[in-house]
Amino acid sequence: MNILKMPIKVFALMVTVFACLAIPQESHGQLFAKWKARKEASAGEAAARKDIAQGIVRYEIGGIPSPTDAELSRVAKERYQITVAFSGCMIGPRVDFDRAYRQTVIDHLKAKHGFDPVMKIESELRAKRK
Repeated sequence: MNILKMPIKVFALMVTVFACLAIPQESHGQLFAKWKARKEASAGEAAARKDIAQGIVRYEIGGIPSPTDAELSRVAKERYQITVAFSGCMIGPRVDFDRAYRQTVIDHLKAKHGFDPVMKIESELRAKRK
């Protein structure tokens, strides 16, 4: 069949189909992973809001605590009623949940105090240690 004899509408349709096939699409697995990440993040945010509403402010820090971190936990509890927890070096299976939970707590603290109290205490302890 000669391309010149084809009606323009059919030719335009064929060009559109081939152009769409050339555009890289996300695989089903990628879409599922994004959906799961959003679902986990929503659950983390909801859990943090529930804890905050119950008066529980848990600030989780990744890594192994240093000797000054015990003092950080004590001062945060005394001054701001914040429980500082250390999760260790291993990342848990619910990364998006943990990240959203922590960010929700930080946003709450910044709205309440105008700053991140844990970061402020940490910088004070570092300055005192020098």
